Amino acid sequence: MITITEALGQILRGNAFLEFGFRHDLFNLTKLARFLRPQVEARTAKETQETALTMALSRLRRANPPPPGTRTGHDLTLESVTVHSGLALRTFSRSPALQSRLAKIHGQVHEKNGFCDLSLGMREVTIILDARLRDWLDEAVPQKPVYRNDEVAAVTARFPERHIAVPGILYALMQRVTLQNINIIEITSTYTEISFFVEQGDARLLFDTFFESFSLQSEPEKTHRPLARKCE
Repeated sequence: MITITEALGQILRGNAFLEFGFRHDLFNLTKLARFLRPQVEARTAKETQETALTMALSRLRRANPPPPGTRTGHDLTLESVTVHSGLALRTFSRSPALQSRLAKIHGQVHEKNGFCDLSLGMREVTIILDARLRDWLDEAVPQKPVYRNDEVAAVTARFPERHIAVPGILYALMQRVTLQNINIIEITSTYTEISFFVEQGDARLLFDTFFESFSLQSEPEKTHRPLARKCE
């Protein structure tokens, strides 16, 4: 049987949003206790009074204040944050013929060391590539796109492998995007990388947000603040 304090600690550590708000004193503890009461009772298998929960939350917060001047990021360390600006995006209705054509384009761009990202959905397919190639893409794919955007940038965060098994890591990154009211146009990810495709004008703000929010372990050239660059 676990205690109320242990149950609260498990719940808070398992939710990046709750942990962030709790550590930064953003919640009314009485209302937070009322919200968490069902989860605590489920973990402790006994009825719990809101006053007891409120007192336990208060003790937890006093015992675990954020260190002065610390960068808070769910204990997340990023290896690098990079920006690739000047991109164009096209989304099409998916078909076998189109998929084959886009796969060929994807390979051709990469052979020339260009940027190209291809995402396949159940009904749609999205391709993102250097904006200087958009006219070539439009000629190669005469099909009318469902959506197009010629002012896109990619902000890519790379994190160590040790974070893979930690719940809430990707949420911690997406939370920072949401707090800045930045619209995410597209997301792609791999084993240790996640790329947020946003409007060109939001790329600098997103980069600076990640830079200031998380500890960075990378080469200097990968962690400096980039100058904004317009699409050609």
